[in-house]
Formats: sequence, structure tokens, C-alpha cells
Amino acid sequence: MLKGLKKYFGRMKAVDDINMEIKPGEFLALLGPSGCGKTTLLRCMSGLERVTAGKVFFDDDDITYLSPKDRNISMVFQNYAVWPHMTVEKNIAYPLRVKKYSQNEIRKRIIWAAKLLSIDELLNRYPVQLSGGQRQRVAVARAIVIEPRVLLMDEPLSNLDALLRVRMRSEVKKLQQDLGVTTIYVTHDQVEAMTMGDRIAVLEQGKLQQLGASDEIYHNPSNMFVAGFIGSPQMNFIEAEITSRNDGLYLRTKGLVVPLLDKFKAKVSELSGKRKYLLGIRPEHIYVAGQAQPGKLAATKGKVYFLELLRSDTVIHLQKEFGFLVVKAPGDLKVEEDEELEVLFDLNRIHLFNKDTGEAIL
Repeated sequence: MLKGLKKYFGRMKAVDDINMEIKPGEFLALLGPSGCGKTTLLRCMSGLERVTAGKVFFDDDDITYLSPKDRNISMVFQNYAVWPHMTVEKNIAYPLRVKKYSQNEIRKRIIWAAKLLSIDELLNRYPVQLSGGQRQRVAVARAIVIEPRVLLMDEPLSNLDALLRVRMRSEVKKLQQDLGVTTIYVTHDQVEAMTMGDRIAVLEQGKLQQLGASDEIYHNPSNMFVAGFIGSPQMNFIEAEITSRNDGLYLRTKGLVVPLLDKFKAKVSELSGKRKYLLGIRPEHIYVAGQAQPGKLAATKGKVYFLELLRSDTVIHLQKEFGFLVVKAPGDLKVEEDEELEVLFDLNRIHLFNKDTGEAIL
């Protein structure tokens, strides 16, 4: 548990008043762009950084000012940090020797960890003889061999190639589930966070923006930053006014009119029509006309400005009076640049944000 945690470097607030309860045995992903404070927060938990203010608890134990060696934690770094002059076996054994385990216990734990990470046939090799993925497995084995209270991982897969990264994601997650160890995993990759984390903590400028399960953060972002950071391509943001007609409320801007469903009206009925808001909708929730889609829809037209042909999907950039509208369509869709295209907004999937504060209204 983190209570009011702050870490300043001079006047710079790297971590700014973080309050967070981490459940025993869960996999928590710390997600955010470079410089948002996620690694600093991890280092505060590990004891590698002294906090400016606030408290760090493991269960009911206040460990804020304990040294790293007294916290019963393990940490896996981005750069592997394996000893080049030691074999795989000696690398894994190193923390056990520091803690003065018996030789029999050290051997038993090395074999257990090596088999768990599928590196039991590599024990006599040196790191230079290993691939990047194998070296990272050694680093993970060395981290878990002491059966830590908390496992901290700082972008451990970012140096791997794309295919190996996908494979290692599933292996790290499965390993964590098997061990049941509380794991805090730093990443800037939203796919890693969404696929691995039991919950995700989204950070920006040292502040916790939202904490929740992946479906909650995707479907109900707390603000514009979270909405824009989660999802690829990024959510469309369109400046709009709320207007009223006899048949209901509408979000209106030049070239676009979107009716609000009855279930949303109570939330926005008191908002001023003179103020500007931001309508948000994800590219995957805009459909090309002619494709059968469930739910209530609102149509608009635009000229196809650019196509991203990903084959599995086609990302369409439509030119509208208010700017560009990005649509994610099936890869087999036949569409040409410069043609006029009608698209449909899923009215159940729209979001509304306060333009001044960025906070979510819908």
C-alpha cells in the first residue's frame, strides 16, 4: 500500500501524492509515457530511492525507510543485469549465497527456478552464449529464486524483438500466476499492460490518473489522457456543443450532429449549451455504412484522405470540416483515397469530456 507517496528531485515532482492499495498476489501494471514517474515509483517501493514524503507498506509493515536488502523483494531490470563472468547457474545462485543459504538448499532452488524458466539445460553457459530472451529468463530466475515477498519488474521485455516479446508476455504472466507472488510491472506499452495486468495504474506527470481493470480503463476512462493513451489508433476527440431540440439533446459541431441516448441525458442535461466540450469516440466504434452493426447509430460523411492498409485492419483517415476522423475498418474493405464515404457512430460508445479540465462526463 502507498499512502501519500511523493518523490521530488529539487523542484521537479517525479511522484506526486500517490495513494494506491495493491492486492496480495495480484499483477499490477504501472503504465504511462516516458518521464511520467513510473520507474521512480517502482524504485521508491524497492528502497533504491528515498521518498520525499508518504509511506510504503507491505501488508501492515511500514517499510518506507528500510534498506532494499531488508524488504524481501526482487527486481528485474530492463537491461538484464546478469553477471557476464558468471555462468547461468552462478548468476541464479548469487542472491542465495549473499543470504547464506546452505549448498543443498541453493542447488535445490536453482534447479526449481531453472526448470520453471526452461533454462535448466543452459546452467553451464555464460551470458555471452545466450540470446536476449534467455538472458532475461536468467534475470527472472535469479529474482524468483529467493521467493520474494514482492517482485518488481522495470520494462523487462523492452529490449526483446516483437515476436519474442509476445511469447515472453504470456510466460511471465503464467509464471506469476503459478507463484502467486505480488508483482508490480512497469511498462510504456499499453498492450503489455492490457494483456498482463490484473489491474492497471495509469500515470502521467507523477500523478495517478486511473487505477482499474483493463476493461474499466478502456471502456470508462476517467479523463482525456487515459482515453487517448489507451487504444490504438488513438480515440477521436472532437470539439462540440450541447444543443437541445424538441426531440432531445445533441452534440453538434460543423459537419457533425450526434444525438445523445436517453441513458446519457440525465448526466448532461444541466450542462450549458454555450460551453465547448470534447466528444470522444474510438476508431473501432465507427463503422463504414453498409456493414451490419448492432445498436443505435448516427451517420456522417467525409472524404477519404489517407488509408493505412494493415491487411488485418484498414485505418481510414476521413477529412471533415472539424479536422480528421479516424475509422478502424476490416482489412478486406474496398475503399479508395479521395472517395466520399459514409460512416456510422455507435451512440452507445461515445464519451464526453470537459474541455478545460479533461475530466470525463460520460
